[in-house]
Amino acid sequence: MPISDAYIIQYLLDGTSESPVEIHWCEKDTEQAGYVAQLEGVDLILEPVYSRGGSRLTLRFCHDGEEFSISEPASGGWLGRKFSSEDERHLVRLFRNLIQAVVSQCNIRRQRAEQNQEEIRERISHRMLFGESQETSSRAAIAGPR
Repeated sequence: MPISDAYIIQYLLDGTSESPVEIHWCEKDTEQAGYVAQLEGVDLILEPVYSRGGSRLTLRFCHDGEEFSISEPASGGWLGRKFSSEDERHLVRLFRNLIQAVVSQCNIRRQRAEQNQEEIRERISHRMLFGESQETSSRAAIAGPR
């Protein structure tokens, strides 16, 4: 029995929204709209796709040169509020909730980074120069040689 699109997106939404966060999303580079994450070696790419009918979200999954995608269902009807089934309507809600959770996660991380620039600089520099986090080396110094 194949895994449904709604189940996959719900799984990603849960992993993005839970505390602590299991899935860490990052914004794609500045020239492209969208977000990327990695889960169990699978690259996740959440991005808008533009067409004459408007934009829709697409979620691409890439692993070992293979790829598949799930796209937000296209709406129809007056002002694009009609879908052919309740399953499509549910899938659209899941896509919208996922993008909100991803944007929120990235905004929170960006705000923390802006507020803690010096601490982040020290931690990353220490790791780069000495190969371990500052907390680990200070705990080892306090504990002394064994």
